[in-house]
Amino acid sequence: MSIAAELPNRRVEAWKYSDLRAAVGEQKHVLSKGRDIIERLAPGVQRLQVGAGETPLFVERMDDDRHMDARSFDFDVAEGATLTRVVMQTGADIPLSIARVKLAKEARFRQFVLATGARLARIETHVDVEGEGAEVELNGVYLAGARRHADLTSVITHAVPNGVTRQLIKGVARKGGRGVFQGKIVVAHDAQKTDARQYHHGLLLEDGAEIFAKPELMIHADDVQCAHGNTAGGLDESALFYLRSRGVPEAAARAMLIEAFLVEAIPDHLPEVLREELVGHVRSWLGMAQ
Repeated sequence: MSIAAELPNRRVEAWKYSDLRAAVGEQKHVLSKGRDIIERLAPGVQRLQVGAGETPLFVERMDDDRHMDARSFDFDVAEGATLTRVVMQTGADIPLSIARVKLAKEARFRQFVLATGARLARIETHVDVEGEGAEVELNGVYLAGARRHADLTSVITHAVPNGVTRQLIKGVARKGGRGVFQGKIVVAHDAQKTDARQYHHGLLLEDGAEIFAKPELMIHADDVQCAHGNTAGGLDESALFYLRSRGVPEAAARAMLIEAFLVEAIPDHLPEVLREELVGHVRSWLGMAQ
C-alpha cells in the first residue's frame, strides 16, 4: 500500500520547497509512530547523552546507495558539555535526517553539514536552548548539481536568557539543481540578552539553477541582539577578470572563487584531517562540475 497520502508536499509550509511526496512516488516504505515524517520513516531514534564537561565529536556519513536513508537522532547535552557534529551527505536517492538537541546551562552544540544533494536530500536540525549561557553554532554547505536537491532546514529555540547562536550557510547550484535553506530562530519572552545571528549566501552558477532561502527571526523578548541576512547571485565578475588577467584559465579561476566562497563556512575548530576531508568533497564536486 502506498504511503504517498501521508507524506508532505508543497502545501505543507515546512516542506514548500521540498516535495517529499513527489520524490517518493509509489515506492513502498513502512511508517512507524513518531513526532514527524522523517522519524516515522527512520528505523528508530538514535539517542546520545553527553555528560557534564564532555566534548565528543560525532561524525555522520550519509553515503549509502539505497533508495531511502532516513535517520533520527536525539542529543541531550549536559551542563558545560560541548557536542560537535559533522554530517556529510553524499549518497542515497532520498537521504533524510532529523536531529533534536537539548542544551543545558553553558552547554554548546556545534554542527557542520555538507550536502551534495540527491533526488531529494533534507538535513533537519532542531535545537532547544534550555540552560542559560548555552551556545549554538550551525554551519553548512550545499552543492546542488544537475537533478540534485539539497535542503538544510533548522529551528533554534531560545527559552532562557544569555544564549548565543551563530549560523552561516553557504551553497551553490548548477543548472537543474536546487538548493534550499530554511532557518528559524525563536527567542522566547524570557530569553533576554540572547545574541543570535543567522546568514545564508547562495551562488547561482548557471541559468536554470534554483536557490530558495527562508531565514526567519521570531523575537518575543525586548533586550536582545539578533540579525539575519540572505543573498543569492552569481560569481563576482571583477574577481574572475582579475584571475583571468593573471593567466589563470577560466575553469580553474571559477573553481578557485567558488571554493573560497564555500570553505568560509567550514569551522576552524574542526580537526585538520576532517577539514581536509570536507574541502576534498568540495574540490571533487567542483572538478566533476567543470
